[in-house]
Amino acid sequence: MKTIMQRPMFSILIAGALVAGCTKANLDDDFEKGDAPPISNYINSSEVAPAELVAFFPFDGNVTDSKNAVTGGVLNGNGGFAQGKKGQAYQGGTNAFISYATAGPLANLTSFTVSMWINTQKHDGGAQGVFAVSKADGSFWGNFFMLIEGAGATENNMLVKVHFEKNVTPPVSNIEHWMETTGNKRIGDMYGSWRHIAYTYDETTSVFAMYANGTKIAFTESESKRMANATTPLGALAFKNANRFVIGGFQNQLGAPYNSPETWMLPYTGKLDEFRVYKKALTSQELNALFQLEKQGR
Repeated sequence: MKTIMQRPMFSILIAGALVAGCTKANLDDDFEKGDAPPISNYINSSEVAPAELVAFFPFDGNVTDSKNAVTGGVLNGNGGFAQGKKGQAYQGGTNAFISYATAGPLANLTSFTVSMWINTQKHDGGAQGVFAVSKADGSFWGNFFMLIEGAGATENNMLVKVHFEKNVTPPVSNIEHWMETTGNKRIGDMYGSWRHIAYTYDETTSVFAMYANGTKIAFTESESKRMANATTPLGALAFKNANRFVIGGFQNQLGAPYNSPETWMLPYTGKLDEFRVYKKALTSQELNALFQLEKQGR
């Protein structure tokens, strides 16, 4: 007769506890450094396209570009710092903005990726300026900027606009380019908590893309493909008289040679963190890795 050996009950309990401990899901975003598995072969956000990163504002108690390329930063008005997505964040205000004396490499972008975390509330009326590369000649629009339009009182979907230009001689037909999340492209659930936004433009394909929380916005091909004229793709961007940089406002906040801000030109009143600018269009994989890593505080 075959003897069946029984494993001691305490051994079974210990083994079960070990398995449970190894397989328990981590349901939050707080990971010890190196504790979480790599994302697309990256461990930290600093590993994503470091050679292409031209400006990085972590806002950890100051407004300094950690790349030391965009210089002369001054915190103006009632702005300050608050708890961020990672460390501290810039806290905007009703008359706050950050001015930089020089735009550095941002003045010469031909392609770009801009990545940031925002945490803001709905506002009604006007548009809040998030960033701007200015024009030294006092032109009404800057070379490159982003704004958030006022949302309706019952609406929770965000309308954002991005503007960038190609100023060359002889001029192209389509100098100014606006990309907007209008209509069904408004981004849902973007208020009241930390949300990630990124924009890319690739001069080799003339294609613009936008991402919200790691997901690409569904622009049509005709919307995303930028054209210099009816038949020629836009190609490399070219900014005109680009000299200064603003975070949390419009170029008009800088004073002369610009007119005073019009009534609809509002400072950004929310929080802003991990603001990065690259001189190339990151891939969807790179942007998703950046989103996931920063989400985990890495």
